[in-house]
Amino acid sequence: MDFALTEDQTGLKAAARTYLEDTYGLDRIAALADDGEQDLAAWPELVRQGWLDADLGLAEFVLLAEEGGRALHPVPWFATAGLALPVYRAAGVEPPGPATLADGGDTCRAARRDKGWRLDGAVQAVLHADVATEILVAARTPAGVALFGIDPAAASLSARDGVDPLRATSDIALAGAEGRLLIGPTAAAPLLTAIRGRATTLLAGEAIGVADRALAIAVEHAKARTQFDRPIGSFQAVSQQLADGYAEVELARSLAYRAAAGEALSAEAVACAAHAASRAAVTVCETAIQVCGGMGVTWEFPLHRWFRRALWLEAELASGPLEAIAHSLFGEHS
Repeated sequence: MDFALTEDQTGLKAAARTYLEDTYGLDRIAALADDGEQDLAAWPELVRQGWLDADLGLAEFVLLAEEGGRALHPVPWFATAGLALPVYRAAGVEPPGPATLADGGDTCRAARRDKGWRLDGAVQAVLHADVATEILVAARTPAGVALFGIDPAAASLSARDGVDPLRATSDIALAGAEGRLLIGPTAAAPLLTAIRGRATTLLAGEAIGVADRALAIAVEHAKARTQFDRPIGSFQAVSQQLADGYAEVELARSLAYRAAAGEALSAEAVACAAHAASRAAVTVCETAIQVCGGMGVTWEFPLHRWFRRALWLEAELASGPLEAIAHSLFGEHS
């Protein structure tokens, strides 16, 4: 199978990078991260540029996620495009703005009351619930799990501490919150399964972008920093680490593109992409910090922000990929 990008995909990737580089310099990312804020004012521009367009396939979304990771894109795009958008598309409605998904199939209940639906229960660590215009909640009904949209004002939110201030999560508690039914019990379960695979693939793309940017920072430093009147990048001890980092990034990129290229998501392909990409993000960030020496561990130097995202991604992608890979190789004996 040919994984080379088409002309349209290459243009999409280039346009996304240009926009993000022009909009989010290092100082702006630092200011937003230090305040724990999202750039919600940029949301209409993202919609105008087509970042949520219906004609984008998974491969295009992975390319956008990659560029988003490279820039630490400070908007709730992943929560919307990766988690909530498939629900809206299946329901035949447009998202009202930034949205997120709370998977409360085991912890939330929905019952008919007052000619509508009322939701009770709690969900932990819901991404960007604090800035969502609507929270989609998977809740159990007498007929099975269904998907509902609720107003965030109807939920009690408790912020959680996390390693990445640009990826805020909250615990949500529902006590009779009014919900609008979007997807009924028959379609909700397979849709949630598909969303998990889609979200994992997008996060793999984002991890590639994180690793790629950390590597670029390290390479730039290795070219500019001199020892014994020579750039440190000319020394084998440094150049070999950077070459290994490049190999890690390209391997992860090829696996993520492979996962996104198929007509149907393959559990094995998604697992391979998740494992390789999360490993590349952490490993390359660690290598970059080492190459940059003492400066690499200072608060003022930007690398720690990508390392934080890499650690967040590692935690998100940790559950399941190795087991899925083993199962694909050894079947029920794994």
